[in-house]
Amino acid sequence: MISQMMQRYLASTPDRVAIREMHGRSYTLHGLRDDVQRLADALQARVGDCQRKVFGIAMRSSYEWVYTLLAIQKVGGVLLPVPIEFSDDQIGSLLGKAAAVFVSDQGTAGRLQRILPEKPSFIPRQLMAQGPGEPWTQDDELLPAGIVSVIHTSGTTSRPKGVMIRDEAVGLLVDNVFKRLPPQPLHYFSIVPMSLLIEQVLGVFIPLLSGGSLTLMPEGVAEYGAASGNARHYLELIAPNRPNFLYLPPKLLEEANLLLEQGASVEQLFGPGAPHIITGGAKMPASVLHALDAHGVQVFEAYGLSENSSIISLNSPAQRRIGSAGTLLDGIEPKLVDGELLVKTPTLCAGYYNADDTACDLSDGYLHTGDIAELREGFLYITGRKKHVIILSTARNISPEWVENVYKESPLIDDMIVMGEGRDEPCALVLSTADEAAVRNEMTRLEPRLADFARVRRLRVIDEIATFRERFYTVTGRPRRAEIEAHFIDRLYT
Repeated sequence: MISQMMQRYLASTPDRVAIREMHGRSYTLHGLRDDVQRLADALQARVGDCQRKVFGIAMRSSYEWVYTLLAIQKVGGVLLPVPIEFSDDQIGSLLGKAAAVFVSDQGTAGRLQRILPEKPSFIPRQLMAQGPGEPWTQDDELLPAGIVSVIHTSGTTSRPKGVMIRDEAVGLLVDNVFKRLPPQPLHYFSIVPMSLLIEQVLGVFIPLLSGGSLTLMPEGVAEYGAASGNARHYLELIAPNRPNFLYLPPKLLEEANLLLEQGASVEQLFGPGAPHIITGGAKMPASVLHALDAHGVQVFEAYGLSENSSIISLNSPAQRRIGSAGTLLDGIEPKLVDGELLVKTPTLCAGYYNADDTACDLSDGYLHTGDIAELREGFLYITGRKKHVIILSTARNISPEWVENVYKESPLIDDMIVMGEGRDEPCALVLSTADEAAVRNEMTRLEPRLADFARVRRLRVIDEIATFRERFYTVTGRPRRAEIEAHFIDRLYT
C-alpha cells in the first residue's frame, strides 16, 4: 500500500534534501517526516478518529500540499484534492461530503466558507499551532476500507465524478512504473497540478522513494493547465533546476520542439543532463516525437485513466516505439471489443464517489476505457475515442456537454458544439441569430461558472441554423460531432 510505503520510507531512510522550492527554501526528508507527524497529531486532536473520513485539499502545489497529503495518509483518512481553479459549483459538488478541507490561506478559506458555509477549513501550519479545540460532533461520511484518495475526473455536468482509488492499487502501480524508469535517484521538476493523480505518482511518490527529490515552481506561478498560460515561460523554468525526470504535457513538448527548430539547444531547454521525459493525456503527434528524437530528446509516451490509478501502458528505454502508448504494465490483461479497449487490472479503482453517464463501465471486472485501440506486437496504439470527453494538449479534461450546457443558458445561444481534442484550448461553433459581439458578451457573462481552461474564446457563430442542423444533426437532434469537427476544426485554429 502506498500509505505504508511512504510512512516506512520516511521513518527509516537517512536524511537528505527531499523537496526544493525554486528561488525558495529546501526541506529535508526528516523535516518532512516531522511535519507529517505534527499535522497528523494536530488533525487527530481536532477531529478524533480520522479513519476512512474524507479530507479535501484545495491548494496550489507546494511543500505544504505534500506533507498534508502524507499526514492524511498517516491518520488513515481519504485524500480528496480539488483544483483551486475549479468553479464554485464544481468545488461545492466534490467537497460537499468531506469532513474538512485543507487550504493554504485565509482567502481560499473565505471562498470555501461562501461555497460550503458549514464546512471546516484548516490551514495546516495554523492547525499545528492550535490546541484540540471544541469536541468534534460532525456526522462524517466514511468511505469503504482501503480507499486512499478520491480523484476528480470530467462529467457531463458541472459536477465532476470522483474515482475512489485503492491504497493497495497505488502501491502496486508505483512498483510497476519503477520497472520502466532508470534505476537511479530521480530528481523531478513539478509543472502540472498535484491534484492530478499522475502528478502524485510521478512527482511525489516515485522521486522520494527512488532516493531523489521534488522541485516546485516559484511561488506565484500557476501550475500548467490550471489556466491559460505561456508554454514558453514554463519551459524556461526547467533548465535552471537540472531535473533528470519530468512529466510534460504534449503542448509543452510541441513548444520545445519549435524552440529547438528555431536554434535553441537541448541544454538550454532541459539542462546539462538528458532528463527522462514522460508524456500523456492527449495524443502526441508522431512527427513531433520523431523531430524531438532527432534533436536527442527522447520522450516516453504513456496512457492511462484515473479509474486504473493512472497509468495503464508506458514506453521505456528498453521498450519504446514512437507513436504508441508503450506496452501494458505488469498484470494488466487487455481485451478489444468492437475496437474498444477493455482492461482487467490489479490497479483498478473501487468505483465512483459520484458518477454520471460518462462513468466507465466496471461491471464485468473489466475497465471499459471508452478508447478505440489496437495492439501491435505488444505495443498499445490509441486510435480514437468512443467517449466525448475532450483531452486538451495541456493534459486537462473537458466534458463538451457540460461546457455547452453552461453557455446555452443564454437565450441568444440556440446550440453549441465544443471541440478541441489535442489542442491547447477549446473552441466552439455557436448556433445563434445574434451577432458575434452579442454572443461573446453573453459567454463572458456565463464563463465564471467554468474553470479557466474550459472557457471558450475561439468560436464561430452559425446564423443559418436550420441549414446547419439539416446537414450536421441526426434525426433525433444530436450533433454529428466527428463530422462537424472534421469540417470546421482547422478553420477555428487558424
